[in-house]
Amino acid sequence: MKSRPTRIACTLLLAGILSGCANLFPGSDINVITYQSSGERWLNASFYLIEHPFTDDGAARAKARADQLCAENKRVAVQSERGCTLEQCTTQYVCMKPEDVKAGGL
Repeated sequence: MKSRPTRIACTLLLAGILSGCANLFPGSDINVITYQSSGERWLNASFYLIEHPFTDDGAARAKARADQLCAENKRVAVQSERGCTLEQCTTQYVCMKPEDVKAGGL
């Protein structure tokens, strides 16, 4: 029975250490909140809603993540909306065909 409090203390210590290191991993503060595929045949696009820090670096990493996700289907990520607080932004990206991006001047 003496080992039980020690085991709990070690578990709590490990959890504290790991939570403190969460922001040390690149991209750990970039969250893909939702993915939606349009059911409309004329639109033929996918949407990603991504949360990221309110910094230029955070915006660049969110764009890179959207590019990576859209590239899986040979699409290009185009930013459509963004809303920010002083700490965090939520940005929506639409995955579009490259020829549609060129035709639309995006």
